[in-house]
Amino acid sequence: MPEDKTEALEDYSLKPVPLEKRKTWLDITMVWVGVAIVLSALLRGMMVGMGLGDLRSVLAAYLLGEGLLIGMMTLTGFMGARTGLSTALLARRAFGGRGSLVISLCLAVAFMGWFGVQAGLFAETMVSAVRIPLSVPRLAFLSGLLMMIPAVFGFRGLKVLSYGAVPPMVVIFLYAALKTGNHMLGAEELTSLARAHSPSPYPLAIGAAASIIAGGFIVGSVTSADIFRYARPRFREILLAATLSMAVSAAMQLIGSVMAMKTGLYHEDLPRLIIRPEHAGLGFVGFLAIAFAQWTTNDSNLYSSVLALNTILRWTRWKLAIAVGVLSSLLAAWGILGRLGLFLSLLSIAVGPVGGILVADYYLLRGERRERRTGENGRWNPVALAAYVLAVLIGWTTSGHPFNIKVFPFSIFAFNGIMASVLIYWAGMRISNWKKIHRAAAIE
Repeated sequence: MPEDKTEALEDYSLKPVPLEKRKTWLDITMVWVGVAIVLSALLRGMMVGMGLGDLRSVLAAYLLGEGLLIGMMTLTGFMGARTGLSTALLARRAFGGRGSLVISLCLAVAFMGWFGVQAGLFAETMVSAVRIPLSVPRLAFLSGLLMMIPAVFGFRGLKVLSYGAVPPMVVIFLYAALKTGNHMLGAEELTSLARAHSPSPYPLAIGAAASIIAGGFIVGSVTSADIFRYARPRFREILLAATLSMAVSAAMQLIGSVMAMKTGLYHEDLPRLIIRPEHAGLGFVGFLAIAFAQWTTNDSNLYSSVLALNTILRWTRWKLAIAVGVLSSLLAAWGILGRLGLFLSLLSIAVGPVGGILVADYYLLRGERRERRTGENGRWNPVALAAYVLAVLIGWTTSGHPFNIKVFPFSIFAFNGIMASVLIYWAGMRISNWKKIHRAAAIE
């Protein structure tokens, strides 16, 4: 295939993005805004609003949770902008050439699972809005195949879809929030409903609510280098893009909180709240808003999954995108949406420590200088792998599975593993390097 024809499908998945190919901060921000405007943000907002019961507590939870996400996104995003490398390639510096394959597989499976969840939800939304003579599993599979098309074209497909879909979605969801009326239910009634929610009650404390807010975007923040590697290496621009995108995410969640606090409806009732005439009454327009909100996020899920798998399977990127899209669509047909609770718990605990180790390696241990010792020699880094395992265990035991230990501020368990991984990895590498130095001195 001639070079000019293959350029549209080239996405630099195995090498740095050249400086002349970098995009403006507005292009990068629009992609992240498209990722932030997602149906799950409304769902999380409804849970937080009903669980806390008043807007002051809701805003405090958003400030805490989104602030932590902005910090992680900025740090990992600046790494991507400085190096031009994807998250999977950056992982080689800390985990070693072979060790990074484990992390790549973890990230790939996580994004595939999210793709399956969103495709399944897309199918459920269609069934609730339109009469379609197809079973939900078949419709979920076909939805996944349709959603994967823009991601085949890499960053360009994401940018075009985001620019076209984001503005109308914002207007529609704002209208839905206003249409539900001005009266809010009392705090006691809302918290009573939150306790009664089955199978598990909604969060009733600011720390727990912040965990939901932060955990809902933890994968995107940890892997933000996948998008920010297309940005110019300017810290302020990275921070601005992260802040604006997370502000949009908070706004989306606030819309969900307001709708729940006005109606007393649980998050499972969101399609009915937007579509049915007794509530917002947006009908088919509301269905389109929900569908596009899922679509813009799902292409980012597939895009990052392909980047991670490309370090293991050295296929042409667009061909791998098709293969991953088909497999993820099969997950949707299998019914991963019905197992969402367990999937989210495992996801926030398993992926967070990856970001902590990457940040510690790059900023605290000067990861760029360590590349020759770990990233290029094909070895495992036992310190990084041990830190990851220990951090996952800490995240698990502080999440209420099986314990609820308040180790870090507000006990935001999605970030407990991140904080633990930074400390353990930094201490482990300092001790390891100290032993190497003294061993070399003893030999001399």
